[in-house]
Amino acid sequence: MSDLLVTSDNPYVEDAFGWARKRALDWVQTTAAPGNLPSYWAGYPSRPMFYSRDVCHQAIGAHLLGLDAENFAMFRHFARSATAARKWYPLWAFHFDGRPAALDYHGDEHFVREIPAVFDLTYRSLGQYDWTGDRRWIDDPDLSAYYLRSVSDFVAAHDADGDGIPEAPGTGDIFDGAASYNEHPERPLTVAADGLALHCAALEALARHHGDSYRTAARSIHERFLSTWWHEESGSFARGRLQDQTLDSGWGLETSWFVPMLGLSGTGERNERFLDYIEEQLELNPPPNIEAFTYLPEVFFRHRRDESAWRWLRHIIDSRDDYPEISFTVVQHLVAGLLGLEPDAASASLTIDSHLPADIGRLKADHVRVGGWDLAITQEGRHATEIAVHSGPGPLTVTVGPAGTSTSTRTLEPGQTARVSPHTKDPS
Repeated sequence: MSDLLVTSDNPYVEDAFGWARKRALDWVQTTAAPGNLPSYWAGYPSRPMFYSRDVCHQAIGAHLLGLDAENFAMFRHFARSATAARKWYPLWAFHFDGRPAALDYHGDEHFVREIPAVFDLTYRSLGQYDWTGDRRWIDDPDLSAYYLRSVSDFVAAHDADGDGIPEAPGTGDIFDGAASYNEHPERPLTVAADGLALHCAALEALARHHGDSYRTAARSIHERFLSTWWHEESGSFARGRLQDQTLDSGWGLETSWFVPMLGLSGTGERNERFLDYIEEQLELNPPPNIEAFTYLPEVFFRHRRDESAWRWLRHIIDSRDDYPEISFTVVQHLVAGLLGLEPDAASASLTIDSHLPADIGRLKADHVRVGGWDLAITQEGRHATEIAVHSGPGPLTVTVGPAGTSTSTRTLEPGQTARVSPHTKDPS
């Protein structure tokens, strides 16, 4: 387990981290029974299982808590379950000993399956490579085969109209296959915006390791979305496509907020209007399930709406809900989210971009692991960052500040500490 510790001038933050760290580690199941995989609980507390959607979203918090063996074992188990007989869908859930969850699996022709999960597993697995630098995330034959099949064989098996985008039957039955993570849309969709967003994210992640052809495919989907899915009257992007090929506009929960969370809405005026629309709908028509809120800090941190991100982070903290996704993502948001950490462990680099709200003047995360480096990162508002490299395999390059601005970069050896302002040039 990790020695991760968070301290702050705001005692609410320290209390929240202490609760989330303990509760998340309580969910670890690796040694809870003979025969268990390295694993942690990821799903309803009443279901002793791990679900693909939940594992994908709990993985960063799990890494920060030292659960890399659990992440790797569970992601690989999902990858191995995607077979030709299942038309390249991974299974939806497993017991901790690796058995398929009978609740969600009735046979290779009848099991819960959702298109976004196929791409989410690829996107989040490759994200773990960014955090750990562990070549198994790239070289493991089961994982590497899964990544490529998720954007090739899977798409081909479910792309009836040949447009490069997989479709769901649109029956509304998750055992037939659902287009969206929103399992209860007003009208069943054949293509959903959250599925498109994760499809693009998976392609972009693959492009970093397998060439520009994947980036070209992502750009094609992205451009079609921007040019055809916008609804001017509502100031929002459509949530999906119906069986009659018409676009369905309006508030779609995951089908709406996954779009800016993963960058599918781009930047500029439309994106800002869409974020305004999402903020309004969250107040008027919030999701009924607490775990859905766990994505919202990511949405708003990405677009520098940090007070909104903090508002929804406080909401999930205050719930103290026992759903495992709550505690794991609270750890993620308090560390990676508020500090704005973007790791590239394989390249020995880390970007830090403060997202501290007005309520937090100082935040320190100690024993943050990026690859083989053990770091202490202290953020003071938006004006100063201190990075201490406790240990590591060599120099680490740290860039501080928002992308596209006058950032500052330092290369630190193990044992070194640097205090950096994001808006000053490095001394020559």
